[in-house]
Amino acid sequence: MMEPQDRKKKPYSAPSLTKLTPEQARKLVADRRNCSEEEAADFLKSLRQQPLHDATDQQRQRSA
Repeated sequence: MMEPQDRKKKPYSAPSLTKLTPEQARKLVADRRNCSEEEAADFLKSLRQQPLHDATDQQRQRSA
């Protein structure tokens, strides 16, 4: 299939991050995981409790 030549491509736009409210985040997780909003809230809470790995953690692992 060929596209008409007079049709121009859209310029590339980089993906952007959008902040979600806690309610929007719960609904998004519930929809994606096919679970209740309460289960989604528990899942999001568990993510916040996990320590994030940062550059200092990676340096410690390399030097060990």
